[in-house]
Amino acid sequence: MNIQIRSKDARVSDGMREYINSRMARIEKVIDHIVDAQVELRTEKFRSGSEFTTAQVTLQTGKHIIRAEVRESDASKAIDQAIEKLERQARKFRDRQKDRKGRQSVSNLSVAAVSAQSGVDDADSAVDVDEDGKPARVVRSKRFAMKPMDVDEAIDQLELLGHEFFLFLNSDEEQLNVVYRRRDGTYGTIAPLT
Repeated sequence: MNIQIRSKDARVSDGMREYINSRMARIEKVIDHIVDAQVELRTEKFRSGSEFTTAQVTLQTGKHIIRAEVRESDASKAIDQAIEKLERQARKFRDRQKDRKGRQSVSNLSVAAVSAQSGVDDADSAVDVDEDGKPARVVRSKRFAMKPMDVDEAIDQLELLGHEFFLFLNSDEEQLNVVYRRRDGTYGTIAPLT
């Protein structure tokens, strides 16, 4: 497996690269067909003098993207915990896939459809503010290729990424939809009126 290691404000020594490679070798036992592997390390320094390292590990298989992110004071701990989190997600996904093969996926999945008129029924209405009391700014933007998928695949991708919501191109409706995790553990979808 070829691992791309990137860092922002973090020093990556040869020893750290070897450590990352040895820890990532465990992943290949759990996940088949890894196409791309990226490890990103970011160090943040706070006014209090404390320093934290965020380890973000992203794997792309033929069909799915699996991502885990952990923030710790020690870079090695952050890497270990991110890889362990990735392994748990992969095992959970693999078990769910095995379980799904024995039953019909749509009938057993609790997906709640929410129309755009009613809005998301469990979303927070609070607005994040910075330390000056001003509304928070967008600090990160992402662009990614979208392949058509059904709701079940979108839920799988949501779980693998560890996000609360996932934007996808619905192959059944041929339009953008959002699937999100509700507080009660079920899932909901948001789609535009057509």
